[in-house]
Amino acid sequence: MREEQRSRNIHYSTLNKQERNHSAYLLYSLRLISLLVLVILPFTTYAQSIADYQQEAAENNPELKSKYQQYLSALEESSIMGTLPDPEVSFSYFIKPIETRLGPQQGRISVSQMLPWFGSLRDQRSVSDIRAKASFESFQESRNRIFLQVEQTLLEIYELDESIRLAKENQMILNSLVELSLSRYETDRATQVDVLRAQIEEEDLNIQIELLQDNREVLLQRMNELLNRSESSKIILPDSLGETEINSREELMAQIQQQNPNLNRLRYQEASSKEMRSLAQKQNRPGIKLGVDYIFTGETDMPNVANSGEDALMVMAGFKVPLFGKKNNAKVQQSERNIQDVQFQISSRENSLQTELDASLRDYEDAQRKFTLYNQKQIQRITQAIDIMMESYSSDSSDFEEILRMQRKKLEYQLKRIQSRTVQHKAAAYIDYLTGKKNLNLNN
Repeated sequence: MREEQRSRNIHYSTLNKQERNHSAYLLYSLRLISLLVLVILPFTTYAQSIADYQQEAAENNPELKSKYQQYLSALEESSIMGTLPDPEVSFSYFIKPIETRLGPQQGRISVSQMLPWFGSLRDQRSVSDIRAKASFESFQESRNRIFLQVEQTLLEIYELDESIRLAKENQMILNSLVELSLSRYETDRATQVDVLRAQIEEEDLNIQIELLQDNREVLLQRMNELLNRSESSKIILPDSLGETEINSREELMAQIQQQNPNLNRLRYQEASSKEMRSLAQKQNRPGIKLGVDYIFTGETDMPNVANSGEDALMVMAGFKVPLFGKKNNAKVQQSERNIQDVQFQISSRENSLQTELDASLRDYEDAQRKFTLYNQKQIQRITQAIDIMMESYSSDSSDFEEILRMQRKKLEYQLKRIQSRTVQHKAAAYIDYLTGKKNLNLNN
């Protein structure tokens, strides 16, 4: 009996040593795989950067093309508004000629031109030019917004790709833990509950990976929509997300005041309303009409008449008197209301932009703190704790459920580290959008 017990203890001791070696080998293999992945990634070549995709969207996006055509249409308005009205030409034929001393008048040609009050044409051209600039700012706002959508969508795809990669790495670890728990269960060194727990964690992770992959397909479809591509087109992402830098709040607020397309559009609308007010005031003044009449005269039957049959030339001047000025006064009042309306809009927009900037700065700083926490502290600590528990588990002095919980927590921290990095880049991209960092120069 003693020999049998001694033989059994030697057998268990041998198995225990083999299991420790097996656990150590699994941990070494997983670390080696992770190291190879990190080494290989920086050498992967990607075809397009975020800026490349933004440029492609600027060239192909239908909504942006529509906005640009509206701007080109507004440019043509200057040729319509800032010119004189068409001259009037008329021809009259006298069915019964009018007899005069020089002879019968047979026909008449009249040419006349209406001239608005001094400065009216200049105001009209100014209004059309300002409206064209406002239309350009509207186009620029749409362009910057699409740039933002492209960058944020790419960041979300990048986050999903990294999440899938980490989940699959964790899947390999859970698979190894399932094998380890099975081997220990077969030698009565673990309970069946340990095996079931590991299998449950593994299946839950499989479902999570499938959901991440489905979400990625939806984002790819959204990205191709922004680029006006077919759904089957591939999106090749940048290899990594670098560090981001932003200016101080004071500098960013100054940039918003100078460059934000929405603010500039409202300012142009205010200037346009002021020009419309000046134009409406000039319409209360008379217009001037100048004309020339040329009358055809036949030869007279009377003898010895000097200048017989000589045609007549007559110069004409007239005025358009604004007797009913109520409508023009209403236009002046309407322009005043429009000016006040736009001024309130500018004030409201400045307040909302300040709030949006502060919220983006908060998100940026919070994401930076979280990334530092997860990257430099939490993940290292929990990895160390898992290593210690795995060594203890080989000698049957640690709870297998706690190992699974810590492994799940490690994956959670790794995912949060990626999320904090992408949130930081999204916040920086939104700040660029608010400040109009990627504005086009109208003079180029």
